[in-house]
Formats: sequence, C-alpha cells, structure tokens
Amino acid sequence: MALSSPRNGSETPRFTFGPFVLYPTERRLLRDGAEVVIGSRALDILIALVEHAGSVVGKKALVQRVWPEVIVEESSLRVHVAALRKALGDGVDGVRYIANVPGRGYSFIAPVVTQTNASVEQEVRVESQTSMPVPEHTPTRMTSNLPARLTRMVGRDATVAALSEQLRVHRFVTIVGPGGIGKTTVALSVAHVLSNEFTSVIFVDLTSVTDAADVSNGLAATLGLTVRKEDPTPEIIAFLRDTNALLVVDNCEHVIEAIGALAERIFFEAPGVHLLTTSRESLKVEGEHVYALDSLATPETCTGITAARSVG
Repeated sequence: MALSSPRNGSETPRFTFGPFVLYPTERRLLRDGAEVVIGSRALDILIALVEHAGSVVGKKALVQRVWPEVIVEESSLRVHVAALRKALGDGVDGVRYIANVPGRGYSFIAPVVTQTNASVEQEVRVESQTSMPVPEHTPTRMTSNLPARLTRMVGRDATVAALSEQLRVHRFVTIVGPGGIGKTTVALSVAHVLSNEFTSVIFVDLTSVTDAADVSNGLAATLGLTVRKEDPTPEIIAFLRDTNALLVVDNCEHVIEAIGALAERIFFEAPGVHLLTTSRESLKVEGEHVYALDSLATPETCTGITAARSVG
C-alpha cells in the first residue's frame, strides 16, 4: 500500500494504544506520561504503522517513507523495527503491537484511539491478526503445542534451573547425553519453567524422521505452514523472524547435519527465537552452547543393613 502524507491543516492528531500516547506532529512518544527514548527512524516507522493501524504496510512503502532520498537495504528496516519493538515492549507478557506479514510488510495490530484537537475520537480495533490479509501459506498465529511434563523429576531441580538461565542468556542450548538419561524430561521441564516468557512454545520430536530432507518439512508442518516447495526453510525463517518463541527440538542425533544447519539459520536470522535441542552429541554449529547431562547420583551401597536397623 502507498502511504498517505502526514495530516495538514488545523488537525493535530494523537494516537493512544495501551499505555502509550503518540504525537506524530511533535514527534513524541509517551508511556504513562513519561517520554520514551526512541530513534528517529524507529519513530518514523511507528508513525507510519499507527496511522495505518490494522492494514499491512509494505516494506517498500516503509523504506520510501523513512528513507525518502536514500537507497537502503531491507535489513536496515528490520533493525529499526526490532529497535521499535524493544522500545514498546512488544512480546512482553504476551502484549503485541507489530505483526510481521512474511513477504509483504508489517501491521500495527493493537487497538488504537485517534483523537484530534477537535476532540473527535475514532477507535481502530484489530481483534486479531486474522483480520489482516495474509499470504495463503502463512498461519494467522502460532500456538503452543508443549506436552505435559513426562514424569515427576527427582534430583534435577538444579539442572533445570541452570539450563533455564543458560537458555535465557545464550538463546541456543543443546542438552547432550546418552540415550535414556532423561534429556527429553529435562527439556520439557525447562520449557514449562520458561513458557510464560514466550508467546509460543513449539515442541518438535524428530524420533520418527528418517530422512534428513524431512527435517525442515516437519518443522514447517508443526508451525502450521503450508508450503509447496522442496525446501521450506526460507518460509520457516520468514515466519519465525519477528516472533518471540521457544523452539524445543527433541532427538536430533540421527539427523544432526540437517537440524544443525536449520537451527543455525534460525538462531542468526530469527533473533527473537530461543532454541533448546536434545541429542546424543552436539550439533556442532555456530551459536550452540552444549550442556552435558550427567547421570543422577546413586546412593552408596552399604552391606550389613537389616530391616531392623533401617527402621531404627
């Protein structure tokens, strides 16, 4: 869509959404009455999106609006959108303001109240991202499919706490250990601990995947993507790029090369995604932090213990 020019004349609109008030003419953004520090480019993007709340604003149109006389790469737009999201707290506690529509652009999806100096108010309500026209292959929202904890763990509380912190800091952690040691149980426990910190938690079990070529197809299907290409990796990256999700991939050891390459791309190209993988060996890719899961300690054996002594 082509962006209209800023309003002229006596109208000096302001836009209210959530705790924010945006004054486009004055180029000010307030949160609960306090000034929000935000870069000029990010503010330009915010103004353009809010002025067209509920509609998809194309990337080309945004670039022309923000950089009218400069040729810039699309990556510059993504950087400033990311900065804008951070300033708004987009994705924190499940609150969403800006949605990415892969292959098209961005949309401001929070309810907006427009008010002018004539005290004329108009509310633009966006009930959900489903109201926006989206490409056929793109799901309207990503839901969580996290299974329940497998068992009541004993002796792994410190491990789960350590892994949770590592995942928060490093974003990409692989739990490594021999079969049967409890990697899946620990991974699910970590995911449950962190579930409230993400808009979605996606669990992918690769146990039944026998062909490395099916790894990306399996992930695409889990995300709800319908793609008609041999390799859906570009669609997966485009869909995940602006999400705040935890991706748990279980049993990677038999397709390490394929899942490693995919995980590496997700890590670098979707900075809001955290990856927790389990495998009998590390994926050996950039960005990965390995956590070696040890066997649980067993009590020392002692001879000469009788029923009477154990009761006493």
